[in-house]
Amino acid sequence: MPFGSAFSTHNLGVPLEKLPLLYGITGVFSIFIGPLIGKASDRFGKLNLFIAGSVLAMIVIGIYTNLGVTPLWIIIALSVMMWAGISSRMISSAALLTAVPSNQDRGAFMSINSAVQQISGGMASALAGAIIVKGSDGLLYHYDVMGYVVIASMIVAVILMYRLNEQIKRR
Repeated sequence: MPFGSAFSTHNLGVPLEKLPLLYGITGVFSIFIGPLIGKASDRFGKLNLFIAGSVLAMIVIGIYTNLGVTPLWIIIALSVMMWAGISSRMISSAALLTAVPSNQDRGAFMSINSAVQQISGGMASALAGAIIVKGSDGLLYHYDVMGYVVIASMIVAVILMYRLNEQIKRR
């Protein structure tokens, strides 16, 4: 995500003055989708929603990171779908993770979990910076490779969340 704006303007052809529209529409949809995801997580199961969100996000990321110049409405639609998938992963995994510690340890556990997320985000940004390069033409190169790395990490996360869910069910 640290290169999202640069990729949108340089590779997808989104004019700089249209970025607020892209992010604004995506954000508004996220506000409405979030509570629906929470209800779906309770209804269909946290792991099931995590897997569904992962599949949706992987598909959209695979498409998005391989795009060239694209009409704004398609980019907005893909962004909304991508954030729906990512939000499904975040909301359902957070709900699933609350079942890991005992009640008296939940605050400490969630604090450590937050720190690990922040460190991971920094490491992911550093990795993205090592993969993505800006050409002399202003385009970002290897964005597709970064997309494949993200997809691979999501597959690993699905496997780990499945195993975690199995351990929680055994307790």
